[in-house]
Amino acid sequence: MSIVVFFGVLILILIVAIIILYLDIRSLQRKLAAKEAEIQTTLQNATRTVNEAIAMREEAQKLKEDLEKRIEEARRESVQKSREVVAGKVSEQLAPFFPNFKYNPKDVRFIGTPIDLIVFNGLDSGHIDSIVFIEIKTGNARMTDREKSVMDAINASRVSFEILRIDSAIDQVE
Repeated sequence: MSIVVFFGVLILILIVAIIILYLDIRSLQRKLAAKEAEIQTTLQNATRTVNEAIAMREEAQKLKEDLEKRIEEARRESVQKSREVVAGKVSEQLAPFFPNFKYNPKDVRFIGTPIDLIVFNGLDSGHIDSIVFIEIKTGNARMTDREKSVMDAINASRVSFEILRIDSAIDQVE
């Protein structure tokens, strides 16, 4: 009987070992499934983060391109405006020599700011008949507030003539 008991105990040990191995395998499968779920969640989060980063990069690229377009447009506008200003300045200087200018160029004095020209009408012939203030504008240029205030003062007859004697002014300084 001892062989039968030995084999019985051996079979019982094998059954217990198989049950323990089975339980260990089931435990490992559950741990593996949990780890797989954790890895899947991490992978989904990483994918979401990468997609967000790609979207942010694409948005940043679009913003950069938009900024570059705006800068280029601003440069073109600046160059165009500069050309217009230069053309205006040249026109101011040359206006007395244009065919449609109705005053004698020899009677004209350029002052530039706040009004471009003063015409002393008749100065070349020796007798001034009138004094005319002229502001030259080109294109869509508008009068500045200063130019308008000069025009308003002239139109309201707030104009006068003064003599300043420098020699007496110098004597007072000393």
